[in-house]
Amino acid sequence: MSAFHPACAPHQSGHLDVGDGHAIYWESAGNPDGIPLLVLHGGPGSGISDKFRKLFDPQRFRIILLDQRGAGRSTPHLSLQANTTAHLVADLEALRGHLAIKRWMVFGPSWGSTLALAYAQTHPHVVSGLIVGAIFTARAFELDWWHSPDGAPTIFPDAFATFIAPVPQAERTSPETIMRWYLAEMQDEIARGLPDLTELADISTPLDTLRRSAVYRWTEYEDRLSYLDNPPEAVRAGLAARGAGFIAAHSLIEVHYFSQGCFLEEGELLAKADRLADIPMGILHARYDMVCPARTAFDLAAACPHADFRLVAVGGHGMTDASQAELNVLVDDVVSRIT
Repeated sequence: MSAFHPACAPHQSGHLDVGDGHAIYWESAGNPDGIPLLVLHGGPGSGISDKFRKLFDPQRFRIILLDQRGAGRSTPHLSLQANTTAHLVADLEALRGHLAIKRWMVFGPSWGSTLALAYAQTHPHVVSGLIVGAIFTARAFELDWWHSPDGAPTIFPDAFATFIAPVPQAERTSPETIMRWYLAEMQDEIARGLPDLTELADISTPLDTLRRSAVYRWTEYEDRLSYLDNPPEAVRAGLAARGAGFIAAHSLIEVHYFSQGCFLEEGELLAKADRLADIPMGILHARYDMVCPARTAFDLAAACPHADFRLVAVGGHGMTDASQAELNVLVDDVVSRIT
């Protein structure tokens, strides 16, 4: 029996004007009278999907989701203007006010954990409970992990070889130069209308054709790292289902944030962890997460000794039944401590 919850459809949705020319898409699902629960997507740039509504009991929670700036159905799509962590934190608070919610639980995996921590540290009095998974705090070693010789490429040398192949030798001097090269390539590709992804849905399109696309290579590499076994053909099928718009937003907005240290000071989220002391909190991580190394989760748990820390013994970055089972336990624990 699956640990995931039954699928549920949104019962309310809309766009909220948050200024700077941005309008964020949001939706509410589950029990309209349930515990308000904000669910943040990862990436940044990946947007929401149906899977997020399966993570929580729809009878127990009012599940609120949104596409962050530039992602999903938020407009303008792919915009990097006025798109920083501080802007996203302000958007969450604007959405809470728009929905007339006094306090809500907050859940975020991966980049969503970064944003959840930043939001809870900025507005601790409106966060009734906090659960973060696949922990990412945007410190330099975490950002370097993907592209440094001593990081993920030691475990996934084949995936990294595909990712790095088109990068000129002069641009391979550091993770920072690699990211800057990719950002410039992505912006040029998007301006040209993503020509190498026009046949993404056609299974006969050679992988080499899709890999001419910088946005494809960036997201393909992350997806390869996200599970214990996710071969290129499986990644390709998943990305074809989500479409070129998803790939472009995920890749472009992610490299925009990562190349800027996610607009956070080094170690900022751990340094401000004391602001979370009065919030019932849970931490979820898998030991073999190759996108966000487990060290970060242990560091956060040490900084937040009041949090219930659950380590999935066998699992990667993506949610699995084993991870979901632990999340269900964390949810029960955090809810029991909410006053």
